[in-house]
Amino acid sequence: MKILPRALRAKLERFRVHYREGGSRRILKMLAYYGSTTGFGAWLADMRILCLSGAAALQPLEPLAGYTFRFAGEAVLPAILACVSTVERAYFDRLFHNFLRDGRRCVIALFEARVVGYLWAFTGEYVITLDDYRRRNVTVRLPANAAFIGNAFIASPHRSRGLYQRLTQYFMKQDPTFTNFYVLVSDLNTSSLAASHKLGFRELMTLRFVGLFSHTQLYIRETDVRRWRRFPAPWPSLKLDGMQWQSVSTTQP
Repeated sequence: MKILPRALRAKLERFRVHYREGGSRRILKMLAYYGSTTGFGAWLADMRILCLSGAAALQPLEPLAGYTFRFAGEAVLPAILACVSTVERAYFDRLFHNFLRDGRRCVIALFEARVVGYLWAFTGEYVITLDDYRRRNVTVRLPANAAFIGNAFIASPHRSRGLYQRLTQYFMKQDPTFTNFYVLVSDLNTSSLAASHKLGFRELMTLRFVGLFSHTQLYIRETDVRRWRRFPAPWPSLKLDGMQWQSVSTTQP
């Protein structure tokens, strides 16, 4: 019997994991989420916003032998991009240069002097996008004491070792003026949700994007509330302040 390609084996394994966690209903939701990334006519994606207030309360994590963490600038971008697949490097090269131009900060994890993971931190505002900033966007406005942590990546041989938590804590501990932190995680990404919960993040809300061909609708559900509320504006914006939030209607992206 012919051995399946590695990429296909990995996809089949993800399907098996999701089936064990939620049965056929979760598989259907996973397929609906993939529709948002492939341009399929109908799709659905649930994204959770989590909040952590007070970096001083963080529990210290044990050092990992062989790993170091630091902030990185433009000179290190080629090493960061080496983590990304060759097909996507041109896109991420432009994206990361734009991040640095806009004052975003990048924390990297190194193992034997090689970049094996990174994480970006955003202040002022963070844009939630499902299609590379073209149409399905939500702008999150942040107060001066808050940062949104996102666009993280860990190379596969180094996963399940707590690098994400350590990258996050490294940023949190560098500047005591930041007292509120936010992350965005797909509700299908149970490992990232578990890692965020271990750091002390609490779920604030879930954003549901529903797409039907060229139209996208946004729904919001607060944690512990069963009812979804439809966001009326085509280009929504959210103001966050600690565990408080406010929706803002806008008419253009």
